[in-house]
This record gives sequence, structure tokens and C-alpha cells, in this order.
Amino acid sequence: MKNLYKPALALLLLGTAPGAHAQFRLPDIGSRVQNAVNNRLSQRTDQAINKGLDKTESAATSAAKGTASSPAATDAAGSTAPAGGEHLTSRYDFVPGSKVIFEDRLAGEQLGEFPARWELLDGSAEVLSASGQPAIAIARNADISPLIKEANYLPAAFTLEMDVFLLPSQRMFVWLWDERKHHQEVNGELGYLQITEKGITMPDKNLGQETLTETVPAGSWHHVALAFNQRSLKGYLDQSRLLNVPDVHGKPTGLTIGARPIYGDTKPLLVRNVRLAEGGKDLYARLMTDGRIVSHDILFDPGQAVIKPSSQPALTQLASLLQSQPALRFSIEGHTDSDGDAAANLKLSQARAEAVRAALLKAGISADRLTAKGLGETKPLDPSNTAAAKAQNRRVEFVKI
Repeated sequence: MKNLYKPALALLLLGTAPGAHAQFRLPDIGSRVQNAVNNRLSQRTDQAINKGLDKTESAATSAAKGTASSPAATDAAGSTAPAGGEHLTSRYDFVPGSKVIFEDRLAGEQLGEFPARWELLDGSAEVLSASGQPAIAIARNADISPLIKEANYLPAAFTLEMDVFLLPSQRMFVWLWDERKHHQEVNGELGYLQITEKGITMPDKNLGQETLTETVPAGSWHHVALAFNQRSLKGYLDQSRLLNVPDVHGKPTGLTIGARPIYGDTKPLLVRNVRLAEGGKDLYARLMTDGRIVSHDILFDPGQAVIKPSSQPALTQLASLLQSQPALRFSIEGHTDSDGDAAANLKLSQARAEAVRAALLKAGISADRLTAKGLGETKPLDPSNTAAAKAQNRRVEFVKI
């Protein structure tokens, strides 16, 4: 699919060149055989996932007994994060964009079907269940792009986040352009990014040789983040910043992601919680400009008020801001989308705001500097009823008082 002379930013989470089309379905044979093939694929995928998760659980059990070097916590969506945040480094400065361009939590998707908010470019993909949560299973040599009508939807400053389940034999490409719409003259020379379980590199530029220091279980969920601002690019794996390129040539315009397994592996790559957002500037600068900080990176399961461990970096940055500005006080305001009952949403938003306040108090912030208020669905940022609007409206705001 990709021309070798086309510039692309490849986020290589373990990638080779795009391959020929490969479908999970076999349209030329009977439905019974087709169903059997689909079932066999799902069973093999589940077995691979379970094997990887068994290793992760074994590592967690060893940690509880004092035999593991790096304990890990697993959130309800399956993402692993260092327990207690002890692996956070001073260089983790990722700030997610505040205006959602595209977000897919796979809510309402049917298992075994192609994800509704994506477009298939090559190969095949479907929604499967991993640890009780939906994930996009991208077949080897397959490529998908967000279903966005605009031809050039990436602004001058944006962030990209996703959770990816990595087996040692798997890898992923991410191009910051849409194969359907853009070509070399638009994108310049972006180069490509290579990411493994231990590091992020740009091999053609000999950049990004740093690696993670903590032990990472083989076959586990990883949080991947990119931050692009005018011409600079930063890359993050889990809670460490591993790439910082001050001058990237070319203009990102869209997004294409693909699976590129190695060693002949046929297992699909699992991806979920993909989020593209505009912005990503420093928290204090955002506060001085807007009088508030809008966070979409403090996450909860649907209908719940328990903060996911993957929210720890955002909470750590907010605590650091409060510690560096002793006179700063916040009203923490919880907001939901319009799904469900309005009264229930109001109650839920209050509980979530109080949970965030409690987390910051635990981080050492004085109680008299923080208040909590739930506003439910009463103050949407985007009143439309689209999936992107709902993602934009689900948020926690920190209003200066």
C-alpha cells in the first residue's frame, strides 16, 4: 500500500511493509465454513491474549510476594501502569489536547464486526473482547484510518493516544497522514517512528535511543502517546518520555495505523482507546489563557466514579502545578455526556469530582485549596449528539478560584 518514496511517520510498535489484502471472511464458501473460520480466529486470538495476560498476572503475583522488581497495576480496561506512580520521571511532560478531533472507546460495537468509526484500507479488522473490554483486532498487514470526512484534519498542534496489547512478535505502524487523501508533496519528509516494548526510535534519523528502565511483562497493554506542536514531536510509552525531536520536517495531515507482525506471526494486533485532540500546551499557560484547565485524560469506566490508574500522569501534573503555585485554588468540576438519565449523570459527575479531589489531597494538596462540584450534562462544550461531541463533553475541569 505504501510507496517507499512516500514520507510517513510510522509508529512502529513492533512493522514491515504493507501486504496484500487478507480477509477474516471467506465469501466464496458456505456460511457454515465461514462461521467456523471466524470462530477459530477468535479462539486463537483469545488464547494468545490469555497467554499474555497470564504472564502479566503471574508477574503481579510475584510482585505481591516481593519477587518482582517492578510492580504493576492494571486498570479496568486492561492497561498496565506502575503502581503508585513510582516510575514517573521528571521528563514525563505529556499534556493531552483539550479539543477532541476523534475518539473511539468502542462503545456499542458488535463483537465480530468491523469497527463503525473506522475505514478499512487494506486487509481485515474486527472488534473482539479482550479481558471483558472491546478492542480492535487488526489482522497482519492490515491498515485502518478514522472515518473522518475532512481531507486535512490534523492541526498545527495535536496529540494522539492509544492503548495497544503487544506480544513480542507484533508491531504496529502509525502514519500521520491518511492514505486515501494525501501524498508526498503534502507531507514533506516526516520519517518514521519505531516503538518496541522498551523504546522509541526514529532509525533513519538516528534519534531516540533511550529505553524503559522498568521490567515490562511480555504480552501486556501499553499506553502510547504522541505530541506534535508546530514542528516538534515527542513520543511516550507508558509513563516515560522516550523521544524528543525539536524539528520534524513535513506536515502531519491525518492518521493511518496498521499491523505488521514478525516471525510469520498470524495473531491480530489489539488496539483501543484511540484519541486525537487539538492542543496540548503547558497546563499553566492554558490556565493563564483560559482561566481553567479542561482535562479529558482523567478516566473512569462508564457509570463509575473510580479513577483508572492510567489517569495517574494527568493527576501527577496537576499536583505538581498546585505545588509550584501555592496561591492557586481550584473548583474541580465533573461533566458527563447526555447519555442516560440527567439526574443520575448529575450524581455521577459529583462523585467523580470528589474522587479527583481526594486523589489530589492524597498527593499532599491542602483541602482548603480544592472544592468539588458535579454539573452532569448541563454544560456541554458541544451540544450536538455525535460521538465526537459526547467525547468532548465527558471531562473534568479545574476552574481557578
